[in-house]
Amino acid sequence: MSNTITQLKIGTRASKLALKQTELVLEKLKKIPDIKNFFSFKVIKIKTEGDINKSKILQAGYKGFFTKKIDDLLIKKKIDLAVHSTKDIPSKLNSKIIISAFLKREDPRDILFSKKNYTFNKLPKNITIGTSSIRRKKQILNLRPDLNVSHMRGNVETRIKKFKKNKYYAIMLALAGIKRLGISYKKKNILNTSTFVPAGGQGAIAITIRKKSSVINNLIKKINNIKTEIEIKTERKFLEKINANCDSPVGAYAKIIKNSINFLVSVPNYGNGMFTYKLKGKTDKPEILGIEVANFLKKKFGKNFLKETNYKKTLLLTRPKNQLNEIKKYINPKNFKILSNPMLEIQSIKLNKNKIRCIRSADTIIFTSSNAVEFSKNYLKSFKNKVFCVGKDTKKTCLKNNIKNVFSANGNVLNLIKMIKEKIKNKKDKLVYISAKQTAVNLESILKLKKFNIKKIVIYESNKVQIINKSILKVIRSNQLNFISFFSKRTAHAFNNLILKYKLNKYLNSIECISLSKEIEKIVKENNFRKYYVCTNSDRESFLKFINQNLV
Repeated sequence: MSNTITQLKIGTRASKLALKQTELVLEKLKKIPDIKNFFSFKVIKIKTEGDINKSKILQAGYKGFFTKKIDDLLIKKKIDLAVHSTKDIPSKLNSKIIISAFLKREDPRDILFSKKNYTFNKLPKNITIGTSSIRRKKQILNLRPDLNVSHMRGNVETRIKKFKKNKYYAIMLALAGIKRLGISYKKKNILNTSTFVPAGGQGAIAITIRKKSSVINNLIKKINNIKTEIEIKTERKFLEKINANCDSPVGAYAKIIKNSINFLVSVPNYGNGMFTYKLKGKTDKPEILGIEVANFLKKKFGKNFLKETNYKKTLLLTRPKNQLNEIKKYINPKNFKILSNPMLEIQSIKLNKNKIRCIRSADTIIFTSSNAVEFSKNYLKSFKNKVFCVGKDTKKTCLKNNIKNVFSANGNVLNLIKMIKEKIKNKKDKLVYISAKQTAVNLESILKLKKFNIKKIVIYESNKVQIINKSILKVIRSNQLNFISFFSKRTAHAFNNLILKYKLNKYLNSIECISLSKEIEKIVKENNFRKYYVCTNSDRESFLKFINQNLV
């Protein structure tokens, strides 16, 4: 080395935790004898893709989102080394980059923060836990399917603030970050690694450099913690061999006890919660242990088992065929495999001239379904009077078909009746209710009792389907169906009939059920579903928001 002092640029994310981790690296480096005679250090704060575009993470996962930009700057020699949370580093590194060293690992366990300081097992049923980790979500629901898990964005401080503002009843975080930031916690809320297997690399700080930077490598190696390196090599080799990424629902925790590596992993057991596996190995062959465990799981579940469970969840839609495409196009195919088995067959009913004339001369048209709009739209091309709809979806169908002057209730027939009473001042006005032959509520009779001048015109009928497709039966019986949805009472009743016909009840305890309303949920609760969800509002928009935000 020459006597010239070389400035080394250290790249890091700009979050408080990332800067604290960089500070810990600097403290270690500055303890190297005579370091100040040869090197000085400058911290470069970098905004990564994950910091800039958090919404994109929901669609694509975390793969490289917190490291790629830093890697690019390292390769271009804009920085000389980089400090990362090890668990953020993809299992396959860029060929021009190596991990030069690890600091001594902090506690790798997860920790729970909750209202009233409940432990995990004592949390009240149906509360919502916030987490940014797909792994934690899978592990939570495996142990407590009665809880709701919601995706939580933001750094550690942001998530703590959201919890304190009552946006979540509980949140789950990595204990290492809590300790490094000096946030107080209760020891009783630290989660056991036997049930909440940590993410590979959790709690460890990694320093990456360019592969050919031998001088920098020799320097950084001086602060490497050998024990942590052995543990992390085991975990990362395992993750690499099963093609896992930072967003995979996988736990991988290696711990050196005496002269052996105790390696515990947790992976999705498709249709049956989580599968855990333990194996011991030699400390001088950590990567061999990682490979052995990976090979065992691939032999047990199939070569691409993680690819099948990582993103895709199977969702069965029970809506009529003419309504399926409108839902499918708003569901990310990376997250869900969509199956369909309509529970109702919709058929139009031809109207005579008198009924058509009655529709066109109405003072007000009333709709309680989008199907009624679709089948009657040709009779309403120049209709300018009021149109009342039961909900947002029906209103959207009206507007799409250029039917104007539309008013909407919130998806509830009783609220629709209330709206009609408020807006129709003259009860002699001619009201025409265009509907299905079969309806859950006799709207015409109710309004007649309230002295409204109303006529019902039936424009279609919905008949219950009598069979379940063979391919769908196979999916249900092999426990490969994750979710099923119901949009109406009639579809729920039709499904209940088919469950009895095909004797499927014993297969339902691995399926989670999504209902558009509490009334629908009451009907499907006759079945033995694993968990029940009800959308915030009784419309398609609420359903799509629910599955895209809560089930990914």
